[in-house]
Parts: sequence; structure tokens; C-alpha cells
Amino acid sequence: MTARSETVAKLLAALSTVEGLRPAPPVPRSTVVWNTDALAFDVDAEVVRVRLVATTLPLPPSLTEAGEVVAKTLAGTPFAAARVELVVTDVDSAAFDRAARP
Repeated sequence: MTARSETVAKLLAALSTVEGLRPAPPVPRSTVVWNTDALAFDVDAEVVRVRLVATTLPLPPSLTEAGEVVAKTLAGTPFAAARVELVVTDVDSAAFDRAARP
């Protein structure tokens, strides 16, 4: 396993603890046998980009938590100094239903 794939696996595990966000991998054109959520991450020494789908609103609390989780996960890896970019690519329609409830 490479440093990048190990870091992505750790990031997936860490972000699974954040309520309201999930990875937003591209839609594969064929059936694949690996964790396609890993495709939501671009990891290199300069930038770690995480594409996400919001599943709850409001966004700021979830994004703050996700940023903290990502930074903590990157500590001690070759990517610790990378800029972190959290990109919300979509909002799940269920998030609007949850936000509308009192």
C-alpha cells in the first residue's frame, strides 16, 4: 500500500465519523471491486482535496468538523503540510427535509 492509499483509507475512516457529509466519488462507468469512495480524494504534497455530498444542513458545522478530522488524520503523514480543500459537490435532497423539521 502506498502512502497515498494509506492516507485515503485513514481519511475515509475519519470522515465517516462526521455527521452530515459523505464522500462524493465520480460515478464509475463499470462495476468495480474497490471502495469507490476513495475516488473522492485527491491527495498530494501540496493539496488534499475532498469532494463531499452534504446529507444534513446547515453546512458550516459539518464542514468545520470535517476540516478538523482531515487535519488530524493528515498529521504525521507525508501530506501533513498540504492545503486542505473541502468541496461540496452536491446536497442530498434528504438534507432539505431534515432542515425543514422543527
